[in-house]
Amino acid sequence: MTFRWREHEQAHAELREAALYLDGVREGWGQKFADAVEAAVESILESPHSWGLHGGKRRTPQVHSRGIAGFRYSIKYIVRGDEVVVIAYAHERRHPDYWAQRLSE
Repeated sequence: MTFRWREHEQAHAELREAALYLDGVREGWGQKFADAVEAAVESILESPHSWGLHGGKRRTPQVHSRGIAGFRYSIKYIVRGDEVVVIAYAHERRHPDYWAQRLSE
């Protein structure tokens, strides 16, 4: 099955902000982050159900979490039919589940 990729509007903004922030910390890190996100996205699209559930919790909808290699971020997403919907590009130090209200949007 081929999966489509969609991002919640706020998740897309988080991704841009994170890349800009990281590039400000150290030149080139924004691009390295973008490359790591792209690799994570490819692995999710290949097998979206193979990544763990957020916090090991079973809820409806089931929220999967895929870490971004080399960075303290993870991609929080749900699978709806043939679509992967990104809820957040979450930094691990942010309040847990801050993005949960996005599930109803």
